Amino acid sequence: MSNEIIYKLLKLFIILLGFLPRSAAKFCSNIIGLVWFKTDKRHKGIALKNISKAYKSEFSPEQVLNLGKQVFQNTVHMIFDIAWAFRMDQEELLKYYTIKGYDNLKKALQKGRGVLLLSGHIGNFELLVAAFGHDPDFKMYGAYRKFDFQPLERLMLEERQRFGTTMIPLQGAAKKIDAILKNKDAVGTLLDQNENWHRGVNVDFFGRPACTNKGLAVLALRTKALVVPMCIAKTGDTFVVEFLPEIPLQSTGDMIKDIENNTQNYTAAIESMVRKYPDQYFWVHNRWKTKPYSLIPKK
Repeated sequence: MSNEIIYKLLKLFIILLGFLPRSAAKFCSNIIGLVWFKTDKRHKGIALKNISKAYKSEFSPEQVLNLGKQVFQNTVHMIFDIAWAFRMDQEELLKYYTIKGYDNLKKALQKGRGVLLLSGHIGNFELLVAAFGHDPDFKMYGAYRKFDFQPLERLMLEERQRFGTTMIPLQGAAKKIDAILKNKDAVGTLLDQNENWHRGVNVDFFGRPACTNKGLAVLALRTKALVVPMCIAKTGDTFVVEFLPEIPLQSTGDMIKDIENNTQNYTAAIESMVRKYPDQYFWVHNRWKTKPYSLIPKK
């Protein structure tokens, strides 16, 4: 079967799924999420371990288990919400959004150095793009990792770009991002995934060292672009998009220390958002996989 046919079938499936009543979609996602939670022992173990260590004495074992179930169910429900949103235009979709702190983004843009929008895998981050595109004062871009499966990559790119946001593959994106920031526009990126030790720095995330990509700190130090945290969360049948105040750039001249300190500040901002919406964070990811030490490779 060709990629073209697979793409059309995927798109048809998403369109049809989008017509499912929202109450039925919630019921289905709860059932599917619970089955996933019960049967996928590997990811269930990762999620429960992450939650229990992140909250330590704050959550009882029962609370950890209940939160784990919600995480799996909410993750499944993201697919239904993407399908539901796919059939709407931006004006109609924004009726379901409450946008808070947008002035934080506008104030940062007015400084004329471009803005790096910082987020994580919180809520339905695929639907963040609907919060942009309606503002004529700047153009929105998103840096992302491409899907290996070409039909899915094509479909998701169509979804992400239909409101005016332009997506940029992370590989080889440096020069493009430099040009975007020079033009005083905004680029969104995620910074909450585990990184290999040689490409990251260890910073505190929920009281544990987490190896985090240092690229955002390097970029901010080089371009002096403003970093503004943002997230999206679901509340009932609506969505809340929040923009936090810009994170001041620490630039002392000690490059190693500056990278570490700025990456720590970015990670702390993500943690604050996760703590606000713990059931909507992707705890299934092995965030603390890379340890704060490594063996010297044998020759």
